[in-house]
Amino acid sequence: MRVKLAVLLLIAVSIPLASAQSISIQTSKTTYNYGDYLSVTISVSSVTGKNAILHIIDSEGIKSSGIPVQITKQNTTITTPVPFNSELFREGKYQIQVEYDGAKSSAPFQLVDVGNIVMPFGSNVIVPQWLDGAISDSMFFKFLVEKEAITLPAGQKLQEKTEIPDWYKTNGIWWSERKISDSEFIKGLQYLVNQKII
Repeated sequence: MRVKLAVLLLIAVSIPLASAQSISIQTSKTTYNYGDYLSVTISVSSVTGKNAILHIIDSEGIKSSGIPVQITKQNTTITTPVPFNSELFREGKYQIQVEYDGAKSSAPFQLVDVGNIVMPFGSNVIVPQWLDGAISDSMFFKFLVEKEAITLPAGQKLQEKTEIPDWYKTNGIWWSERKISDSEFIKGLQYLVNQKII
């Protein structure tokens, strides 16, 4: 009987007890501006092969659709593919919430407008199409003017045929690779407009 009890205790001690999943989320900064990319680090106690689900919640409690994030290691950092833009996000306080394997965590952040020049929403799709020649200079320029990223001089109307110098596409490549900012790309194009090169 004592031998059986000792064997059972030995087996019970050698079986690891299931522990609850723990999770935390941290933003790269507490205050973001229009034009900034949201970057978060998700830390989990164990990797289960499941996806984490992120939600962005505004100050009124409105929750975004779930954003799945693949978790393959205990610390996962992700950065949004598009920056904060006033077309999609109002200034104010937000929470980013994560759920993973039954555990939840959240982190606050604030979005403020400091007057940054920001490429219009959709530019991450439009610029590569312009670079590849899928859309014309005229269509690309019209997009920027209609979204009020580029201002035409007083009295000047949008022309049906607009040509942007080919060499300026290098700036488009640099912008796509995040080597230059939205502001640098737009200011360069605005300069060409102001100098009547476009």
